Amino acid sequence: MDHEEREMILEIFPGTPPELLPIGEILYYRDEEGRVIIQEKGPPELRLTLEPLPGTLGSPQVCEACHRHLSGSALGFFRHPVGGRETHLRYLVLCLDTAACASHAEPERLREILLRGILT
Repeated sequence: MDHEEREMILEIFPGTPPELLPIGEILYYRDEEGRVIIQEKGPPELRLTLEPLPGTLGSPQVCEACHRHLSGSALGFFRHPVGGRETHLRYLVLCLDTAACASHAEPERLREILLRGILT
């Protein structure tokens, strides 16, 4: 789905919520400060920033984005405010190597994490 189709839907139905729009290009990466960014190219452009938590995981876990079972040293805890409320936080276990994770993660799963963070 390219931007023109999403733009056309929004032009005809301007109040369409993001979860009803066809999936756009999903970007999944870490920034210079170690935060994980999940972004859907717009319109409308949606973005979720997940803050890393200190420490490491002691045992193997499952990454919430790619659903791979990995050692604790390959994963990290991240958090983000839900719906923009700083007092309501969601915690996720994600791969530290977002490039490898993105190659295994389904775009629909990344979008689900994104929408749960910004819309709920």
